[in-house]
Amino acid sequence: MDFDPVGAVIAWVGAYGLVGLFLVALAERFVPVMPSYGLLLAIGIGAADGVWSLPAAFIATTTGGVSACAVWFYAARRLGAVRSARLLNKTGRLFGMSADRIRRGVASLRRNQTALAFALQLVPTVRLFVPAFAALLRGNARSVLVASAAGIAVWNGLFIGLGVYASHSIQTTNTTVLALAALGCLLVVEAALFWAVRRVRVRRNPDAMSYGV
Repeated sequence: MDFDPVGAVIAWVGAYGLVGLFLVALAERFVPVMPSYGLLLAIGIGAADGVWSLPAAFIATTTGGVSACAVWFYAARRLGAVRSARLLNKTGRLFGMSADRIRRGVASLRRNQTALAFALQLVPTVRLFVPAFAALLRGNARSVLVASAAGIAVWNGLFIGLGVYASHSIQTTNTTVLALAALGCLLVVEAALFWAVRRVRVRRNPDAMSYGV
């Protein structure tokens, strides 16, 4: 028997239907045991195999992610500025984010909260804490959550769709192999994009880069 842990997870979640997808997407925001794009790739593969429909998987996971964003936002706002800042710093360090990186994120949100609430939902790890950052800055709840919902929809749609594509393009019955192959392609694309963005930054601000900023 082939070792297929991702397939086992899909089968387990599939037993609970759309409620299972919603809960998995909700929990991933608080306990990110595996990267969200890996989870979404697996969900897309499940949709391609007929475990659930593609539109239903997209709606359930997006709703779960947006619900988690709302919980983060209102929980951080209720804590107040001082306690929220302390919690965000501790959580950020837990996931390998430096204090300087956290401060830069807060400053960026302050400058343009709505646009960044959308854009930062497309950045791994950082996307988990954006709603709490916005609450710390006393951002407008409606603007931040709507923008976050749009970002989550783009993120989920991209990786679920990639999972469907991988299922039809890669000839294997092992779901774990499919997910790893698709993830490998994704990492190559991310590395290329990171290199391209860095090149643009160097050209726009060569002095800052020379001082390590």
